[in-house]
Amino acid sequence: MASRSGRGSLTPRQNEIYEFIRSRIEEEQAPPTIPEIAKEFKLRSTNGVFEHLNALEVKGYIIRHKGKARGIALVDPSLISPLTSGSSAKQLPIVGDGHSSNPYSIFMNPRGMFTPDPETMPTENAFVAIVTDDGMDKEGIFKGDLIVVRQTPEVEDGMLVFALVGNSSVVRRLEQAGPRKYLTAVNRHYQKVGVVDGSPETALLGEVAAVVRKTGRINSKVKIKN
Repeated sequence: MASRSGRGSLTPRQNEIYEFIRSRIEEEQAPPTIPEIAKEFKLRSTNGVFEHLNALEVKGYIIRHKGKARGIALVDPSLISPLTSGSSAKQLPIVGDGHSSNPYSIFMNPRGMFTPDPETMPTENAFVAIVTDDGMDKEGIFKGDLIVVRQTPEVEDGMLVFALVGNSSVVRRLEQAGPRKYLTAVNRHYQKVGVVDGSPETALLGEVAAVVRKTGRINSKVKIKN
């Protein structure tokens, strides 16, 4: 299935490898080597790594420079537009990585700032996050999109929510089945995740109030840290 920019949707394993590459570039300013990827994901052969990298390249997420040990580069999604200087409009943080055992950790290393359109998006008790997988692709929400999250004390059955599952952030539908709660994706390749109130394994951070991508019609502005 193609995404909004002609990119193919990623399988869970492809997404994990992409996120590993992204985090290494972000933290160390250099991509991992093929053996490092194989070791991280316990792949017995580098052939398995090459298959996943081929898929990421074909789907438009990475570029490989052959002949280089660290020859992987991320494709710029061109989803952001620069924030004009001197803006006095309300800004929201674009949250970074965190862990469900400490949900507020996502605010400790923000990726940048976002200026919402106050006529269509919440500006109070809200933050912005980057969608990290294609679990909700059939609802038009794709990896790399920005979401505006309204922090709410209660989330209800059927809500589209932003959650932390361990050290991964996800956008999912909250599904109530009797006394049990689940985070459910619409992409069949992504498994539903059980939610136990008070468990450090999951944290529900709020309702997704808006999805933003660059179409030439959105007036909101984004500034991402380099």
